[in-house]
Amino acid sequence: MKGSAGLGLSVSAVLAFALALSHGCEPDDPSPPPSPSVEEGLYAFLAQQQDPATGLLEGFVRHDDLPPDFFAFLDARPSFTYDNALAALAWLARGEPDDVDHATRLLDALLALQRDDGALPDSANAATGAPLATNTGTGNQAWAILAFLGAWEVTGQERWLLAAERIAAFLLDPVQELANPAGFGGLRLSPALTGVSTENNLDVYPAFVRLADALPTSAGLLTAAEVREAGHGARISCESQFDPVTGAMFAGTDGTGVTTFRDVVPLDTQSWSVLALGRSKWDRSYAWARRDVPDGLWIIEGACADADSALAIEGPPFSDAFIGEVWTEGLAQMQLAARALGDDDTDARAAAALEDLQRAAPNADGQGLVAACSEVETGFASSYFNALAVAPTAWAAMASQGLDPFWFRAIDDEAHPAAALPTVSLAPPAGLEYACTGTRPCRFTAAGTSTGVVGTAHRVYLLVEPTSPAPLGRFFTQAAPAVLAADGTWTVSGQLGDDVAAVEPGDGMRLVALVVDGAAPTLQLEVVTQRTVPSLVTVSGVLDARVR
Repeated sequence: MKGSAGLGLSVSAVLAFALALSHGCEPDDPSPPPSPSVEEGLYAFLAQQQDPATGLLEGFVRHDDLPPDFFAFLDARPSFTYDNALAALAWLARGEPDDVDHATRLLDALLALQRDDGALPDSANAATGAPLATNTGTGNQAWAILAFLGAWEVTGQERWLLAAERIAAFLLDPVQELANPAGFGGLRLSPALTGVSTENNLDVYPAFVRLADALPTSAGLLTAAEVREAGHGARISCESQFDPVTGAMFAGTDGTGVTTFRDVVPLDTQSWSVLALGRSKWDRSYAWARRDVPDGLWIIEGACADADSALAIEGPPFSDAFIGEVWTEGLAQMQLAARALGDDDTDARAAAALEDLQRAAPNADGQGLVAACSEVETGFASSYFNALAVAPTAWAAMASQGLDPFWFRAIDDEAHPAAALPTVSLAPPAGLEYACTGTRPCRFTAAGTSTGVVGTAHRVYLLVEPTSPAPLGRFFTQAAPAVLAADGTWTVSGQLGDDVAAVEPGDGMRLVALVVDGAAPTLQLEVVTQRTVPSLVTVSGVLDARVR
């Protein structure tokens, strides 16, 4: 959705806007494949949107009932890098000769847009190929890498691999200042915006890991080691945004690169976590999104405004800020996540809802999918409108092929590429309050779970940061080793305060658990990355708690 929210904005861009203002078993009854007419219609729409001269895809289809500002915006015939990457991946996944031809023409058009520094503009005019903006959002660059890598894997042509490497070199260029030096690291939203987007870093992680597997190239711009390290740094940034209480994945940080932005929780960081991170911990993120509103993000009633009353649509909105209408693109994303987790019921229900939308949504053409039945507000000062759009159609096309676009693999492959990586989770105490033993210091017991740690040299550590009353500076004051049980559960004795500063009931702290393969973390940590903790493997997500 990077190029498609509201006036061509991604969740990353709308987050930036807001910040600027402030398994193992076969299913008994597998879901049937989509009917040929559904799949053919999706691909026919994508082909229809491809400009015959430039090869770029026009993002939306205009009609007279659109809001005036959005209608006027579409005069420029915007084509979005994100949308184009999705369409290329969908064509490459089906892989028929015409599909590969469409994808090749499209990726050649993106190559023509690639700047000397390796970056791609976020959008261009579909008819002329001229850039519409100088913005180079991190997530959009990562999706382009994913598309170029897919083309390289299908065709073996090194030009696609070189294009992906050039984009990665832009993202890692110190001149661009994209590496977040604070918090849990990760890459920033763009060279101009210092917030860190979970969605962006979910894109970067598989893009960089896959690129590292393919390096070196004849260009020799980057080493596999530096790209892989940056990819795993992006993953750790994402893991830090896991909410131990609800299981949801937050949108990212504010402009400090440290403080989590909690006001709006989007849908795609839940579904994309399942696909990109691939471990059972993120089943909780999917489960939170799949619960019916208001406890989750699944809408049953009134999900398709202005449609025929007989059209029974269900699915997710864009975020928890507006739960009045289904976001079509997110519905297709959740279908893929459902399939990855073996949730056959949701897979089938999502497929049926998408088919109904293709057939009978307001302004439907029987082929493509509308971005929304009426208007889906994002919660980030933008909206999706009722226009046929490339992004939801491409996601539905990928779902019809069972493609995991992050790893360019069949969604039902037995082993996810990240499956062997450890996980660690914190178990929130009742009322988010830990019982103190003593006050100088307060000693308390924290607990949690882990996977992939037992039987290895890895260790679990708990970091403790005092938060209220606010300390001088902002850093973790303790790194306590945990006691690990054979089943992966762990306990640790934590400490708040010292023999000088007494702790009072209600004093606050931030806790995070780490898995470390090597030396223990040092004290007084302000930043938790693979550079400050060289043997860092994974993090739990931050828990805000109090003592009593």
